[in-house]
Formats: sequence, C-alpha cells, structure tokens
Amino acid sequence: MKKNILSGLVILLCVALVMPGMISATDQAKSKPISTNKDKLLKMAVQGKIAPAKPSRSYSTTWDGKPKMAIGIGGINYNLKIGDKAFGWANGDRATMGVATVGAGEARSRSSWRNYTSVGNEVKLLDGEAKGEKGIIVGKFRDYVLVHFEDDVLEKLAIGDTLHVKAYGIGLEIEGFKDVFAHGVTPELLEKMIVQTDAGKLEVPVVREIPGEIVGQGAGGSSLSGNWHIQTCYPPDIKKYGLDELRFGDLVLLKDTQTDYGKGFYKGGATLGIVCSGPSDISGLGIGVTPILSTRFGKLTARLDPAANIGKYLGIKKKKPTPRPNTSTLKTNKDQLITTAVEAVVHPAGSWGYGTTYDGRAIQSLGTASINYTVSLGDSTYGWANADHVEPDVTIQGRDRDGPWECAIAILACIGNEAKVISGEAKGAKGFYIGRHAGSDDLAWFPKDVLENLTLDDKVQVKAKGVGLKIEGFEDVRVNKLSPELLEKLGITIENDQLVVPVVMEVPGHIMGSGLGWPFIEGLDYDIQTTCPETVEEYGLKKLRLGDLVAIRDHYDYYGNGRYKDAVTIGVCIHGFSNYSGHGPGLNIILSALPGRIKPKIDPHANIAYYLGTREKPSK
Repeated sequence: MKKNILSGLVILLCVALVMPGMISATDQAKSKPISTNKDKLLKMAVQGKIAPAKPSRSYSTTWDGKPKMAIGIGGINYNLKIGDKAFGWANGDRATMGVATVGAGEARSRSSWRNYTSVGNEVKLLDGEAKGEKGIIVGKFRDYVLVHFEDDVLEKLAIGDTLHVKAYGIGLEIEGFKDVFAHGVTPELLEKMIVQTDAGKLEVPVVREIPGEIVGQGAGGSSLSGNWHIQTCYPPDIKKYGLDELRFGDLVLLKDTQTDYGKGFYKGGATLGIVCSGPSDISGLGIGVTPILSTRFGKLTARLDPAANIGKYLGIKKKKPTPRPNTSTLKTNKDQLITTAVEAVVHPAGSWGYGTTYDGRAIQSLGTASINYTVSLGDSTYGWANADHVEPDVTIQGRDRDGPWECAIAILACIGNEAKVISGEAKGAKGFYIGRHAGSDDLAWFPKDVLENLTLDDKVQVKAKGVGLKIEGFEDVRVNKLSPELLEKLGITIENDQLVVPVVMEVPGHIMGSGLGWPFIEGLDYDIQTTCPETVEEYGLKKLRLGDLVAIRDHYDYYGNGRYKDAVTIGVCIHGFSNYSGHGPGLNIILSALPGRIKPKIDPHANIAYYLGTREKPSK
C-alpha cells in the first residue's frame, strides 16, 4: 500500500514539473511572430534640431477655475525620462519626456522630420559639444519628435544642436493585416512587441486599456502628426483607471479610437500608443499618447503587462537618481521640480541719447545690457556716474520668441541656477543666473577672468529649475524665481508657524513703483522708487547693494504685485538706482505671503553674492 502511494506521488511530481512546459507550448501554438514588408521600406535622411522649452506665457486656467503656471513642454528635460512617473511634477502640464526636437530648414523639410521619422530610429548629433553622439526616437508630441539620450550626453546638449536620422518606417505593413495602420514605428520594434493569434488578431502588450470616454484632444487632426490625450481633468478617473501609475514610455490601448487617415471616435476601433507626456489640469487635455498602431476593425487585442514600456523593447535602462542632501531645516518639493535647458545671448547695449529726469534735467544714461566690467553682484546700487537701472555682470536675452519677456529663459530661469557659456572663446565657463530686469533683460554672473573672454552675442545656456517650488507646511507662501539650492542657503528658520527670513532692510509698500499691477510675476521685477530724496534718506536706500534681500511691507505678490495690509514680500535687488519718475532699484520677488506667515529679520549680509559664494562674506 505504501509503495503504491509513493509511486502515485512520484507520478504527480513529474506531471507538475512537465506541466509548465506543456502550457507554454500550448500557448505558443496559439500565436506566432508577425511578418512585415520591411525589406521594401525606404530609408531617407532627414535633419532636425533641439527645440527650446515652451512654457505658457501667462497663467493658464485649470478645469476648476484656478490659475496655473504651466511648464514642461519642449526643450531638454533633464529629469523626465523613459520609465519615470508621468504624474507628480511641480507645475508640469503635458510635460514631454526626453529631448524635444523640430525639423530644420525650410517648411517642407521641417515637416519631413516630423512625418518621416519613426519610434526606434537612431539619432546622430552633427554639431555642438556632443557631436557624434547618438540617441533614439521614443515618441512624438504635437510638432515635436522626442529623443532619448543617455545622461552623459544630455549634459553636453545645447538648444539648436543639429540632428541627423536615417528615417525608416513609413509604409510599414503587417502581412495579413492590411487594415491595421502602423504609424511612425520601425518594423524591428513591432516584431519585438506583438504576435499574431490563431483568432486572426494582433496581440499587443499594454500597461492599461483606456476607454474611449476619457480620450480627449486629438480628434479631427491628421494621423501623421500630433498625439492623443487621455483626459485628466476629472480627478475620479485618475484613480479609477490607474492613470497616476503610468510612466513615460508605457504602452496603452485607446479603445473605440480611430487613427488611420484621420483621428476620431470609432466604435470597436483601437489605437496602440506610447505615453509621451504628462497629465494636464486643463479641460480636454491630459496624458499625451503617441499612436503607433491602429485599426477600425477589431484586429487588436490587449495583453496586460505592467512592464510594457517602450524602453524595455528599445533596451533603455532606467537609472536611479542620486539623492542630494538637504542643507537646510526647510523641507521642499525639490525632487518634483522639472529641470530644463533655456538659452540666451549676451545682449548688446543700446543708446537713445538724452532723457529727462524726474526734476527736469537732461541726462545721457547707461548701465543696462552688455558686459559690465565695473559693477558686479554685491556692489552698490547707487553712485555710478551716469548710471540708471545699472545691471551687474552680464546681461543676456532670449531669442526663441519675438519678445524677450516671452522667451523660455525669462519664465523658467531661477536665481541660483547654473549658467554655462556654450559658444565663443569663453565656451565651457560656468556661473549663475542672478535675476531678471522687467520685460527685457536677464542677468548672469561669471568670474572676472571669464568676462575677458566673453563677447557680445555669445550663447549662454541655463539649467532652469525652480518653477513650482514649495516649502512643506508653507504651501500658501509663494516661492518665485528661486532655485531650491539657493533657498536652502538663505538661512531661513521657522518660529511660531512663521518663516523667519534674513533681509538687509525693510521698505514700505507705498514707495514701490514701476511694475505695479503686472499680473505675471515670473518674468518681472518692480522698483523701489528713488525719485524723492527725502524718502531715499529716510529709509537708507543708498546703502542698498545688488543682490540684497529686501522685505516689502503691506504687499502680497502671488499672481501679481500690489497692496495688501500686513502682508510681507521678500525680493532680491537686481538693478540699480534711477532718476526717472516712478523708478529705482529693482526687486525680483522670491517669497510672498499673507499676514502672519513671513517674519523679516535684519541681517546686513543678507545678499545672494555671499549665499552663492561669488564673493567672500565679511567677518562680523
């Protein structure tokens, strides 16, 4: 009896060991690899260039009526990569992964970059510091072709660098599936991803199936360009469909969605796509999806796979970021900030002859734009001969839009961000972005020896990081135009539920002038009026230095700047005195709050030159 029982157990064990192989063989019998017409596809050379970042130029209105400074579209995004979460980026709205590129040359050739290139095509850099390096196309968003580069290459890239691709994928067909459209994808990539079933369908690996009812903008456009949106303007959908778990590069199936000769709703249709951009708070918009395969005839069937990411099939490995220590008592959301490249050129000075001062005197003033060899961060705002609105160090200006105040650097660059010279004799030199003057000029500091090699129109690239920065427990306090690294160095402490901020001086709100009433504080400064000599003496304004932190009493500057009794705003002085009515030393707003949340503390050395280490702090 025991012998029979033992024999039975052995048989059961053998069956158990063999069964997985039997199941696998059965499954394999139900599906087979696809065949394509890849031997008939043309390879065509096309060229593009790295595009500038494209933030919104004013506050966008969210689905629930709130203002938002929306950023993240376009440019070189250093920390939005294949495999990273699509959700959770501060102020991100449709933020694109990797490096955004556009076509180079005339209109026809520009469109060939968008239409001919395919996901999986190799990209080669033709010029710049990264010349010869390679990347790979991972998606498309609007007119952008999105490219992945490894981290060491990313650090060498500059806006405007030229790219070359042997475009390959247009005309791709899957044998036996003439009614399934392939969109901008290489056959090798499709062969790794999908199989043909005995039921006459194509089985596609996806992280999520998305119902047609939440598919948003995209309908009515050409299938050759653009993208779909998974709407994220109705919060319950985010959890219901697991949208908050999506990552850049994830494959999703959009149900009841047609993407063949055009884009629209079609019952029973389906589109396979790649998550190429993040969510949105704007009605009808949301997570961007690059279509790569579609049908109206029920020929696609989903195989749910949480690892179904385009990076897996392209061999892109996700790297863990190196955490940076927090040197401050403040906790912030710095790990959620988008870091992107913005570019400008050294801006020539202009002369307009004589102007009229507040008291009727004629003066030929200078001190704005160009390279200032005399005045630097930490120097006095007052007393320079014929100087008016004097700007320290190097004045730079964006060129990616018609108006300087609309350029990406004006909106995204934050005080304390790294600035790097990327052309000319001073190429490779590093410094800091130190502020913005009204609607025209951005400012950068470089060491004195670098200034000797710098010339007008040299290019400067800034690694912009700081928009959307918040302090934990003080989310109601507006943080503006300030890098998280500099915020940690300011010596801010917390007492009685208030931020105690070191400042050189306090000024009353009623002497603030030019810039009042402008509704977009990211690209603006406003002036302490110095056209009344008695007021200048009363508040000791002649002691003010470029880079000083100043407290403004009775002003609240969250979306615009203006009076609010007992509110406090902190600014950084970024330009000098003026003899023109309503003008004076300019302040970039860095902190602002309603009454009871910010407490200024007088410190004569509260100057960003000391915090950034551009000059040595004097001993007390």
